[in-house]
Order: sequence, then structure tokens, then C-alpha cells
Amino acid sequence: MMNGLSEDNMLFLIEILHRLMPQSAKVNIVAAPSIQESRGIQAFRKLDAARAEIRQYLSDDFDPKRELEEARAERYGNFG
Repeated sequence: MMNGLSEDNMLFLIEILHRLMPQSAKVNIVAAPSIQESRGIQAFRKLDAARAEIRQYLSDDFDPKRELEEARAERYGNFG
């Protein structure tokens, strides 16, 4: 049964088992990362990899603030 579980489900199962163990047995076990922490770390790694990948397509003088201001001016003009 455990072989068919996804990584998230496996971490969830480990968390449940860890919570059910008596306090004395928990001393020798390194706590598994929480599911939220694991998802957060995975999301950060994906974002960081995507940022590095996208950066290769941008020119060296790319200024995201300038691009944003130009796009706003083009879209909204003088609505202020």
C-alpha cells in the first residue's frame, strides 16, 4: 500500500505516525518536514528555477520597474 502513495501522502502518513508515538520514542526520531513546508519549499525551488530560465531570454539592461510603468502608461494613459 505504501509504495503507491505520493510523496505528499507519504509525508502526511509519517506525520500522523509521529504524532501517535509516545513522547519517549520521539526523542530519537528526526521530525519529517511538514506537508506545508515541503510544498512551500517545492514551490520556491520551481519559482527559482523558472526565474533563472526566464532570465536568459531578457536583455542585460532589462528593468522590470520601467517595463511596468511603460505598460501602465500604454494601457491606462491619463486616467489619473
